[in-house]
Amino acid sequence: MWYIVIVLMLVLGGGGFGGWTYMQKLEAENQVLEVQSKVLKDNQSALETAVADQQAVIQEKQRQAEAIQAANNDLRAESARLESEKNNLAKKLGRHELDILAANKPGLVARVINNASKNALRCFEVLTGAPLTPKEKEASKPSQYNAECPTIHPNYNKPAEDS
Repeated sequence: MWYIVIVLMLVLGGGGFGGWTYMQKLEAENQVLEVQSKVLKDNQSALETAVADQQAVIQEKQRQAEAIQAANNDLRAESARLESEKNNLAKKLGRHELDILAANKPGLVARVINNASKNALRCFEVLTGAPLTPKEKEASKPSQYNAECPTIHPNYNKPAEDS
């Protein structure tokens, strides 16, 4: 009988010890899962922050790309305008035989070249920040603008006022 009681006590003790170790294992696994859950939450918040930062960078880059595109369009328009002016000037110069005219009328050619040089220098002055003279400010018709650089006049391409 004592043997049965001892065996039962051993079986019950072994069962209790097995249950206790099983519970310890579950608690350890639960702690590991809690730590992993915290790490995952931290990673998730870091990922969300990184995604938001990247979205802001993408938007900034898109804004910069649009600004660059607008600047390129302005540059193309200005380049086309300058090409047109160059072609117009080449056409004007092509109509005249300056070498023959200079040989026949040196005074006239010298006066024309000196006036054109004076006008061109005035263009450089205005382009580098010199203020317009009162006469230049009052000019309202293209024929009154500086003949060497009419496009830098503030009223260029504005409709003429009827006086």
